[in-house]
Order: sequence, then structure tokens, then C-alpha cells
Amino acid sequence: MVIKSEVGLTGPPRRTTGHSRAPQSGSVRPRLGVRGTLRELWSARELTSNLVRRDLKVRHRGSFLGMLWSLATPLLIVGLYWFIFSFIFRQPVATDVVRPDGQEPAFALYFFAGLVMWSYFSTAVSSSTGSVTGAGYLLNKVYFPRAILPLTSVLASLVTFAFELSVLMIAAVVALGAPSRHLLWMPVIVAVGTALAFGFALLLSAVTVLLRDVAHFVGVFMQIWFWGTPVIYSFQLVADRPAIVRLLELNPVTGLVVSFRNIVLLDHAPAFRLLAYDAAFALVMLGVGAWAFGRWQRVFSEIV
Repeated sequence: MVIKSEVGLTGPPRRTTGHSRAPQSGSVRPRLGVRGTLRELWSARELTSNLVRRDLKVRHRGSFLGMLWSLATPLLIVGLYWFIFSFIFRQPVATDVVRPDGQEPAFALYFFAGLVMWSYFSTAVSSSTGSVTGAGYLLNKVYFPRAILPLTSVLASLVTFAFELSVLMIAAVVALGAPSRHLLWMPVIVAVGTALAFGFALLLSAVTVLLRDVAHFVGVFMQIWFWGTPVIYSFQLVADRPAIVRLLELNPVTGLVVSFRNIVLLDHAPAFRLLAYDAAFALVMLGVGAWAFGRWQRVFSEIV
């Protein structure tokens, strides 16, 4: 897709009257609603693909290991928590990880599985929060669907997730054997996670243009959200505390992490009730995010 400026390339400027006015460079033709946003993004899919590739190159520019750095961070975190809970606290963290065949995944593998899904969501949301403010140099020059900016960050995080998932699957096969038919639910879980992340990305990237402090708040809130999600601990570990269980079930990422870990490690079907709630929450967030982004994108070029 070729981005075209909305200003004439040749010829002298035309006079305008009170009834007509030449369009300004970078002006926006917003389409409100989820369907309009998706149509516009589909029409610009080639541009989106190019921007995702550029984003990945920028992230790893000048590094010797390249994409391996995206794997190094979660592995270091897993190693740190494995050391803490194995040699300092010396108490089990996961209590419901027994598979139907009796095998019990190691804590490091259990934690890594949860961290892979959580990292995808948190990285997608965090990196997309400043996607519009970081592209101010483009907003005043050319027209393109503004929603491409947060979508690019989400899709770049999806590529990194695919790389981490491949490493996780290799480790799971070596430690536990071949995966079961439940792995066929993977596209559904990833689709729900992507829709949820994109909904938050649309809303937060738009709000950040109006209030720059939001980007700092998101970083702090993600740390709190991490501990409110059963990544390092088992969902059943707090089963005797109904209030905490209720809060965990209201967390739209809980079903993603639990279902992902079920199909990859535990040879179980996804947690359908939690996953259905996550899917409904994702649809609501997509609607709210698309509405907010479409409403406020009119002033992006004026503020950024």
C-alpha cells in the first residue's frame, strides 16, 4: 500500500472560498466503530506488514543476539524465581499441575508457560501505549489509518510470542512428551489474547495523546496486574479463599494464562468458562477502544 499525501504535489495553491477549503496535510477521515476500524486496517494490511518488520528491526538493531534477547529476559526471570522458591522459601508454588498421566511439570517449566502468555499481553499493551505519540512526525505529513500504530506494536509482540512459544513447545515435548489434541485450541486462545491486547492498545494509545502520564501509569499497573494473574502460582492455590478466587476470575487475563498452560503442559482442555469471559471482555474492549480512538484521532495531529 502506498501512502499518499493529501496535498497536491504540483501546481500553485488554489484559492478557497467560504464554501470550499483545500484539505490539510495529515487530516484524518475517522471511521467510528469496530467494523469501520477493521475495514480500514484491512485495506492497509501491506503497510501494517511493513511497519511490523520495521518495528522488529528497530527493537533489535545493533544487537548481536537479535531475537534471542526477547527470550533471554523471561528465562532470566524464570531462573530467578526458581532459585527463590527452590532454595530460599522451599515451598511448592504450584499444587494442581499433575497431568492425567501422572507426570508433574517442573516449576520452571510451569512458570515459563504462564510467563510466555502474560509477556505477550503485557508487552503488546505497554509498547502500544506510546505508539501514537511516538509517531508525531508522520501524523502531520501523510494520511494513513491511525489505528495501524497500536496494531503494529501488538503484531510485533505476537511475532516475539511465536518465537518464545516455539522454545516452550520444544521444552515441553522433551520433558513431558508429545502434546495432546487439546493443543488445537491454541489459535482460539491466541486470538482472544490478541483481541484483548488490541482493545487496550486502542484505548490507551489514544488517552496517552491527551494525558502523557498514562504511559508511566501503565508500566506500574502492569507490575500489579502480574501478581493478580496466576502466572507464578496455581489458580487452585487460593481455592479456599472465595473472595480472591472471585477477583482472579474477574481478571480478563486469568483465563488466557490458565487455558494456555492447560493445553501446553497439563494435557487438559482450556478453562472454557474463564475463556468465554475473556472473549466477551475482549469484544467490549475492542468496541470501547475503537470508539475512543475514532473519536479522539481527529485531534492527534494538533496535540502530538
